[in-house]
Amino acid sequence: MNKKTLHEIIYNSGDVFLPENIKKLLKTDLIGSSKKTFYVSWWSIIHLINGIIIGYIYLFLKGDSRFYTVKLFILHTMWEFWQILIGMSKPYNLIGGNNLIDTIMDTTFFMVGAYIVRKVY
Repeated sequence: MNKKTLHEIIYNSGDVFLPENIKKLLKTDLIGSSKKTFYVSWWSIIHLINGIIIGYIYLFLKGDSRFYTVKLFILHTMWEFWQILIGMSKPYNLIGGNNLIDTIMDTTFFMVGAYIVRKVY
């Protein structure tokens, strides 16, 4: 049995413990290149879907839409900050995957998903 270290477990939490084959698929670039500054991958689509799901759950459970955008922005920013803390994201890099531009794009896609729910709900 392959025992994981605490560091590996914490690091894998940044990808929500997804299996390697799924993570590899999600890293597929759809627009641009992850070896450059700007790109959109399947991970971007996952962030959009997460914005929709989390936005819906928030409105369904809370019902109160005051500060909806701010609260969801803070929630997603905390997730991105977690990925920085565990060393998964490198916000000081401008080129390559998991860089500052990637973090901004992830947040943008998440917030677009949240916006869609806000307009439809």
